[in-house]
Amino acid sequence: MKTYGQVVVFTLGEEKYGIEISCVKEIMKWAKPTELPQMPDAISGVIKLRNEVIPVISLRRQFGLPDVDRQADTKIIILEIDAVFVGINVDDVDEVVEVPGSAVEISNRFTGKTDVIKGIAKMEDYLLILIDIRVLFGADVLERISEEYN
Repeated sequence: MKTYGQVVVFTLGEEKYGIEISCVKEIMKWAKPTELPQMPDAISGVIKLRNEVIPVISLRRQFGLPDVDRQADTKIIILEIDAVFVGINVDDVDEVVEVPGSAVEISNRFTGKTDVIKGIAKMEDYLLILIDIRVLFGADVLERISEEYN
């Protein structure tokens, strides 16, 4: 059986999202980012990780969800996208799963014209929204992050 691949499953609010494990470099406990003036709203700030300054993006803000108080389960997922390191803060990281290809519905009828959602996987106990992290941030955002932080 063909598989979609391994994904890291994380939670934002009541929904479960997945990103390809190949982009994930590290999952760390929440650390309050240092806030910077005049940054786009979705950027929470920057953190220092092994002597590197890494921007942290709030996926809640990126997806138009309200901010919530940080909980014990809040995590930062460190991603490497086209040689650019960026952190995303999420409510919790649940697990790594192998998604069967047959479980993935790829259709614009759910998502309209957005390419951010690669598909929706019908898992045993839940629906998993598969995110294309490269599309979510876009080449212009990644280029700006690369110029400013790398």
